[in-house]
Parts: sequence; C-alpha cells; structure tokens
Amino acid sequence: MGDFSAAERVVRQAVETGMIPGAVASAGRGAKVLWREAMGSAQVYGESRPMHKDTVFDLASLTKVVATLPAVLVLVQSGDLSLEAPLSRYFEAFREGDKGQVRIGQLLTHTAGLVPHQPFYAHAKGRQDMIDRVLKEPLAYPPGQQVVYSDLGFIILGALVEKITGTFLATFVEEQVFKPLGMHSTRYCPDSDADIAATEVINGQPKVGIVHDENAEAMDKVAGHAGVFAPAKDLAKYLSLWTADPDEKTPVLGRAVRQRAVLLHTEMAHGRRGWGWVLPGDPQSVTGDLWPQSTAGHTGFTGTSCIFDPISRHWAILLTNRVHFGRQTEIGDLRRRFHNAVAQTLFE
Repeated sequence: MGDFSAAERVVRQAVETGMIPGAVASAGRGAKVLWREAMGSAQVYGESRPMHKDTVFDLASLTKVVATLPAVLVLVQSGDLSLEAPLSRYFEAFREGDKGQVRIGQLLTHTAGLVPHQPFYAHAKGRQDMIDRVLKEPLAYPPGQQVVYSDLGFIILGALVEKITGTFLATFVEEQVFKPLGMHSTRYCPDSDADIAATEVINGQPKVGIVHDENAEAMDKVAGHAGVFAPAKDLAKYLSLWTADPDEKTPVLGRAVRQRAVLLHTEMAHGRRGWGWVLPGDPQSVTGDLWPQSTAGHTGFTGTSCIFDPISRHWAILLTNRVHFGRQTEIGDLRRRFHNAVAQTLFE
C-alpha cells in the first residue's frame, strides 16, 4: 500500500501547532484509495467534535472544478454548448463593448477580464438579483489578455448551466455528476444532522453546514463558484474519473473532453490554466516540487484542495477546516509540503 507516515506527520504537525483544527488526508491511484486518515478536530468552538474519515467539508472553490466544470463539460460533450461561443448569445448584459468579445471558454480559464470578487451579498435581494448584478459588472481587463482568478466567471457559468438546461444547478449536478459517480454524500445544502466540519465563527457562532462564502449564501446557498459540501471519500470517487485508465469507459465525462480540460489553455504570462484546473507553474498552484508537469489541481478558501496526475493516475486530497481558526491562516506551504510527502510515497 505504501507508507504515508511522512505525509501524515506533515498534517499532524499542522494540527499540533494550532495552524489548523483538523484535516482528512487521502491519496490513491485511479479508483484505488491507498490511504485516508482523519486528524484533529472537526469543531473546537461552540462544542468540541473530533474529525472522522467521513467528515463532510465545505469545499468552497473546489465547487468550481467538482460541480460547475463537469456540468459545463457534460453540455460541451453533448453538443449543447460550445466554449467558443460568445457569452452574449445567452446574456444580454454581455452584448456591449469589450463584454461582447467574451467567449464562454474564457470563463473556465479566468481570462474573461472579470474582477476576482465583489461583495454583491451586501446589497443583493435574492438569488436572481445576485446573478443580475454579477452579469452587469463591468470588465476590469480586456478579454483574453491575462489570467485573473475570478469567482464572478464561475457564478456566470452556474447561471449558464441553468439557462441551457432549464434545471436548478444543484439538481443538474446531482443527477448528471454526483449520482453517476457514486458521490452519495456530496451536495449543496447538506443535511443538518451530517458530520460536518465547522468553518468560521461569525457573531460568536461557527458556521456548520451553511456555506462559508457570503455571495454563495446570498444565492440560496447554490452557486457556480462555491457551495458544495463533500467528504474525502467522495472526492476520491471524483478524482478516479480524472485518473481513469485510458481504455476504461467512464461515466459523466469521456476521455476526449477530460484530456482537453487538463491541457494548457492560457499562453499569456502569470497564469497556467486548463479548463477550470490550475496547472504547475501558475501562481496559485500548490502542487509542490515532486509531481509531474501533467498534474492539475485546485484549492478552496476554507482549507480544501485536491491534485491529480492523469498520466501516472495518482491523486492526493487534503481537506482542512482552516477558517474555523480565522481567515488569516495561510496554508499554501502546508499544502506543498503535504504534496511533496505524498509524492515520495506514490512515485518511489
């Protein structure tokens, strides 16, 4: 099975020094889970709860690649959507000026020219008003010129999936992605009695089972950029899709669309992006030094991350509840050291 004690030590040290309350770490190859371990606490403030291997986490921006990306690619695969199509075909707010040049694929690569974030939740009155405000936001950069990571682009992609399918985003991803992959504990708006890791303490109360991201919460907790909750075991099932044997017939997404998604789609400086996925060399990459250049991954603000290499078929997952101790905790270095330690076992 391999000895993952070095990787476990990296995470346990982060728990013992108070960097993070707790974590679930996992690694594997294809559909085979080689290691999964729970450490520390799921909750410290309010009540004390230990972390379990099946504890559910607020994925934050992992939602982008676990829900919205596959939803979009399902529509691309079926011919219902072209990533070359202008966004103006679907949204009137993108019909004027530079916004008319934005292609749907540029939302996936964060090259549409949108700002990273705006606190729309402070003024929005309901889900549709949130979406309308995002659509009306002016571009900050010319489309296609630079990579600027943006929540807005994935909020729009979520709205686009709903517009094309006529189906609520949460329903579409559950039926088209989560259920076919056997991700039975993955969903927006999780059950209140589930074992869920606590996130930030707001007004004296930790958030448990309520999405941490304020814009997502203002969208009835269902958005393209954040809102999905999942345990490590379900993320392993999701990564098994992306690390399937080349000859294997897979549910949800076929080999051709998966291969294209992990190619470099951004030639400009300061950004190496596939469709949704972050590639090594990107400023936001936390892959570490020992994984192949073919590795792809993503992170979530709450303290979540996953990476995989479609060639060797190896993958690694690190789910933490970092923000339970406050937003200030920086865990980029922890993620890189964890991935290096996992690589030493997987690639030995």
